[in-house]
Parts: sequence; C-alpha cells; structure tokens
Amino acid sequence: MPATDEPADRPLPGRQREARANDTAVLTAAREVFSAHGTEASMADVARHAGVGVGSVYRRYPTKEALVEALHVHAVREAARLAAEVADAVEGAAGAPSAPAPGSRREDGPAPEDGPAPEDGPAPEDGPAPEDRGGVTAFLERQITGATGPLLRPPGLRGPLPPDLAAASAELGAELERIVARDRAAGLLPEGFTTADVMQLLQHLRPALPFGRDRADALHLRYLALVARGLHEQARAGQPLPDGPRWDEWVGAWHD
Repeated sequence: MPATDEPADRPLPGRQREARANDTAVLTAAREVFSAHGTEASMADVARHAGVGVGSVYRRYPTKEALVEALHVHAVREAARLAAEVADAVEGAAGAPSAPAPGSRREDGPAPEDGPAPEDGPAPEDGPAPEDRGGVTAFLERQITGATGPLLRPPGLRGPLPPDLAAASAELGAELERIVARDRAAGLLPEGFTTADVMQLLQHLRPALPFGRDRADALHLRYLALVARGLHEQARAGQPLPDGPRWDEWVGAWHD
C-alpha cells in the first residue's frame, strides 16, 4: 500500500509503469481473444494479441484460469463503478428542481405572453438524460457499449468466490439496488423487478454476434429499447411481475 504522504497522481517508476501498461494490454487482449474464441484459446494466443512475450503473461498470471478470473474481477469492479455513477446521476436529478413546461407559469415571475414560443435553437441531440429514460436503461446502455469483460464467472472455476470478487459483487448489488429503487419510485419499473433481473437482462441483451462492434452494439441497443418500453408500460399499467431472481441467486451462478 502506498504511503499516505505521497501524491495519488505521482508518476510510477519506469519499470512499474511498463508492467502496468503490459498488464492492461494483456487484460484487453484476453477479453478480445476469449470473446472471439472462448476460454479454449491459449495463453500464447493472448500474448500474441497483446504484443508481449508469453513469459510476460505467465509471470503475471501463472495459469489461464488465473487470467480469466482476473478479467472477471476487473469486469465486475468496472460494472460497480458504472452503476454508482448512474445511481448518483439519477438521484441527483431527482433532487433537483424540475424545469417548467413551455408556456407554464413560474412562481418567481409573470406568465409568458400569448403567442408562439421563441425559437431557442434545435433540441439537443444527446438523447434523454438518465432520469428521463431510467437508471436501469442508462446502466444497460453503458454496459452494452463500454464493458470490457464478462460478468458471469466462467465454467471450470470451482470453489467459493475469491474475496476480491465477493466484495466487487456486493458493491455492484448495492449500487444496482439504488438504481432499481429509484426507477420503481419513478414509475419506470413494475413491482417485482429485482437487481438480479438487471444482470439477467444484460446477459440476454449482449450475446456474442457475428458482426463488428458498432453493428453489434446498435442491435443490442435496439432490443434494449424494446425491453425498456415494455417495462415502462407494465409499470404504468400497475401490473407486477412474478417473483424474480434474488441477488444471491445471481451471485450463486458464479459457482461451478
């Protein structure tokens, strides 16, 4: 652990900086190789794709199972950070005063005069904010387009979850609970929708497709829009869902 009096952004020594860059390259290469060829791909395949020697890979990850586990832990931690960002954005927007509708009377000023609304320019093209489409949809969108690894523990990794993976999964579950609770309160999710449902949806919405990344992402987002519309309509109709999976059931899927 670094000393507390050292700046957090202090540059790393040359060898440490090179080791960290190599580790990032290996994890990125492993993600791409395993996504394309499955975990049957060899460590030599990963090293070749990363542009490093196979000995460098084995020095950091003594077995392929260790490499796959490290990639998985990285992905769950990344998802937890993303969920926290989305939860903060949605909760922050919910606490902010809402903008008045065009033509409505404001309490701090007179009502606008009759007549055509002023032309303030084109509407923004960035799409609705997270609070408009819901935190669950925002989280799934960002996971589809930006995730760097699998969120299911691959088969063959037996035994209890390692402590770092257990901690990351607990953090992810807590952040998703914030998102689901806020969406449910906003009438965007039906009763019975769970945090584990979010992850199950992600698995169904982001399968491997035989297309380039841009085309695959566009298709995944297309199907996400259909699912989100169905959830919103079911919530507005007041139709609860049957009991869904619990978070511990989802995490239990990470055991072989």
